[in-house]
Amino acid sequence: MTTKEQVLEIFQKVAPASDLSEKTDIIEGGYINSFELMDLIASLNETFGIEVDLDDMTPENFNSADAVAALVEKLKNR
Repeated sequence: MTTKEQVLEIFQKVAPASDLSEKTDIIEGGYINSFELMDLIASLNETFGIEVDLDDMTPENFNSADAVAALVEKLKNR
């Protein structure tokens, strides 16, 4: 399973009512709220064994599945 596929599974758990798979403005468009974002970050940390820092918490890193997957890959390689 690719990182993006895993991210999409996490999206489904965090925000089951929204199809976030093709969105490119998840944060800026208000598709998830702050509680869901915190749940998403906790799930990413747990699933991938990474630590998302405050510096990483930018809309650009969370506005799409591709952006989140790229962030995860970057953090896995730190």
